[in-house]
Amino acid sequence: MGKEIVHIALKNLRITTGIEGQWQTDTSFDDKLKVDGQLNLRINNHDYLFTVGIKNEVRQHQVHQLELYNAVYKDFLLIAKHIFPRVKEILHQKGIAYLEANGNIFLQTDKVYLFVDTHKNIDPKKAQANRAFTKTGLKVLFYLLQHKEDINLTQRELSRNTNVALGNIPQVIKGLQETGFLLPLNKREYVWKNRKGLLERWVTEYGTTLKPTLRKEKYTYKGDWKKVKINNELTVWGGEPAADILTNYLRPEKLTLYTKENRINLIKNYKLMPETEGDIDVLEMFWEQDKNKQTAPAILVYADLLLEGGKRNRETAEIIYNEQIQPNL
Repeated sequence: MGKEIVHIALKNLRITTGIEGQWQTDTSFDDKLKVDGQLNLRINNHDYLFTVGIKNEVRQHQVHQLELYNAVYKDFLLIAKHIFPRVKEILHQKGIAYLEANGNIFLQTDKVYLFVDTHKNIDPKKAQANRAFTKTGLKVLFYLLQHKEDINLTQRELSRNTNVALGNIPQVIKGLQETGFLLPLNKREYVWKNRKGLLERWVTEYGTTLKPTLRKEKYTYKGDWKKVKINNELTVWGGEPAADILTNYLRPEKLTLYTKENRINLIKNYKLMPETEGDIDVLEMFWEQDKNKQTAPAILVYADLLLEGGKRNRETAEIIYNEQIQPNL
């Protein structure tokens, strides 16, 4: 439910204000009060990072607990399905930032003040997701973000190239039109609009909708990760090690692999050992990989870095965007 509330809240915030948010859950907070993750909001071309607690409904008796969070985390943001009106008044008075699932928001920092309170309460379970940003739609968009001309292929060709059932393709195209990223040129052709915005949204939706479904296991490897001989048609580096390969700028602290191989092959072929607290995060490869490349596509590496967070990761993501993504976007 927590991920779903965040997903709907970011969607409605984007519709209401145009503000984009990037969510990440794999974050360590050192023995402080338990929180749910971090959210980066881009407001007027500036990034603001918040430490997030997620609630379903927020009532007055919970305010004291929120005050404790606000004291420990100076960048604390509450995300909730519903906050009762009286509670919102108290949160205002105490300077506790919040975002509701319907897009209502209150933020007050040294550099930004934002207050929207115009929307009725919604039930995230009943909110219909745009089909372009479902798990299947995101796989299609991943392909189209790398091959923009292919939007004018036949739907059958797109289905074959993305390995997605044919019936999903018109729904994805319709979703892109509804969000303004795709404009009809004539009955058979389309033109793109704001592909950078589409990329930013894809990163957010990938982190909340698709990536959590790809996780397989954690592994450990005794040795230098760079010396692992990988079959790049089936397994590639993602995240920080891929960024190191692409830029030679980042020394990875966390290792990520995307693969089509099973556990037995990972152990046999690469001497990886399953371990709950292992330092290699292995995820399912959901695209057709170029066997001549050691890394996942640049767009996915960029997304992994932003979702993982951290100053060095964001700097490296910017390098990858400027050098490998933007020229072809």
